[in-house]
Amino acid sequence: MDASNTGNAANGEGGESKRQGTISSARFNLLSSMVGGGSLSLPLAFHQTGNLILAPVLLVITSLLAQQSILFLVKAGIYSTVGGDQGASDPNGGGVVGVEAAASRQKKLSERKGIASYENTASQAFGPKAKVFSMALVCACCFFGTVGYAVLLRDMLEPIVDSVVKPPEGMAGGPTLARNAAMLIVVFCISPLTTWRDLTALKDVGAASMASVLSVGLIVAYRSIECQLGVGVIHHGEEDVSANNDNMRAFPPSMKELLDAVPLFISAFICHFNVLPIHNELRCPTSDRVRQWIRTSLWPATLFYYLIGFTGSLMAKCTSSGSVQGNILLDFDEDDPLLLVGRLCLAITITLAFPMLVIPARDILIRSIMGTRFGRRFIQAFTYNKLSMLQSSTQGDVAGIPQDIAVPDGLTTVEFEPMEINMQEPLLALENRSHASTMLSGLAEDADEFDENNSVTLSRQLAHGDTDSKVARTLVALFVFWSAASIACSVDSIDVVWDLLGSSFSIMLAFLIPCGAYLKLARRKRFSEIQDGGFGFRRWMISRAVAWIMILLFAPLMLVSTANACYNSFFSKST
Repeated sequence: MDASNTGNAANGEGGESKRQGTISSARFNLLSSMVGGGSLSLPLAFHQTGNLILAPVLLVITSLLAQQSILFLVKAGIYSTVGGDQGASDPNGGGVVGVEAAASRQKKLSERKGIASYENTASQAFGPKAKVFSMALVCACCFFGTVGYAVLLRDMLEPIVDSVVKPPEGMAGGPTLARNAAMLIVVFCISPLTTWRDLTALKDVGAASMASVLSVGLIVAYRSIECQLGVGVIHHGEEDVSANNDNMRAFPPSMKELLDAVPLFISAFICHFNVLPIHNELRCPTSDRVRQWIRTSLWPATLFYYLIGFTGSLMAKCTSSGSVQGNILLDFDEDDPLLLVGRLCLAITITLAFPMLVIPARDILIRSIMGTRFGRRFIQAFTYNKLSMLQSSTQGDVAGIPQDIAVPDGLTTVEFEPMEINMQEPLLALENRSHASTMLSGLAEDADEFDENNSVTLSRQLAHGDTDSKVARTLVALFVFWSAASIACSVDSIDVVWDLLGSSFSIMLAFLIPCGAYLKLARRKRFSEIQDGGFGFRRWMISRAVAWIMILLFAPLMLVSTANACYNSFFSKST
């Protein structure tokens, strides 16, 4: 390997540490994280809240609030990685660098992958304990989401498996040896995707997942409209049909049904655990591009949710109970060939969504392990040879990075537009910088002595590249994925965990922490950016007011929804 190639690989121009995500790939990844099996519960939510007026209103409001919370999370993530003075200083102490040099350095830094993470954002805003809590929160949501998707996958494969291997006498739904084996075979086939390094590499997987779930929505809509028109539908009798003619209503019949439905709307927009990883890989993440990415992801999802929610709720007319189930596919005949295609499409969607749930938990666990003494020894074992090769192949440069783009004293940060965040990131977050410096101390015995600026540069390389080895990704991903699949093999119904996650953890993950972190970190903006009192200042104040309103709305809603979910899960059936 020659020196030039080594330099390119080290400074991120080799591809792995360079932003490669487009708006299209980011959109599909965000949609894959958000749209999936949870959309099958929206017909029930529409039926409970009133599919003519209140349900569409709640859907649009939830979409708007979700978009704003995602934007708050991105801004908070950027604030959490910004430190020091704006502007660049000469690394040798020679004053302010020239405009051309600063622009060149800024371009190089903006092309490197971001370093923001959900747990570090919470830590910068609320302290070290919040980091541990947020890591546990994201891991719990992703892990139990994987368990739920595995159970749902088994249910979707049930008709096919039962046609090959007859279930035990009197056995309805639930786990059997054959059903679990079929689910585990699919898990085995999709496991390699959970070991991939970046979410951007899964863009084609996200596109296939969205095509599959759209097919499910269209099939549900077609059959539900047939039911509403009475075309080719076998009813349970005229008495049942006349009794179920109230399947279209404007408002919920009771407050209890409204409380039952609200978590279903919220859960449909949960994707926040993947927002910052996707943003870290987005090329040229300016304010306009980030807003375009968010809008063009959530509004199509909202339209799809309305399609499947409204049309699926019409199926209540053709059910004996006059309602629909939490999984709308269970209200259709298993022998319906069109619905069999829908089940297969949903099974594909769920299968392709597994990496989007496993990778965030995997990366958090890897970062946790790398902060321990064992992790540092792991780094030393896997990076010593590479560091030696990089140092020996370059003269005067550290790890192949030319000195003219070395990191200046203090953090190099991007210039922000007045009150409009230019959504790019500094070279290294304060917390990551100190953490990477700790890791470097374990390598200092085997490497040459570096000056301060070059150590910071190498620290970033370690924090992003060599610490996240393929071996670590594979081991941790398989542990997370297969432990979740093993639990799913013994779970008859995920309703209890699903209700509790949707009513408490999801609200905290998607709304309370992003809004709170934004409020805490936005106060640290430099006074010069807001002192003019003009449009920028007013926009800044409006954003803070919106964040406060969302906290005041979702904090009591989380408490009420959690209490309602606990009642439904543990007391409702016994009374």
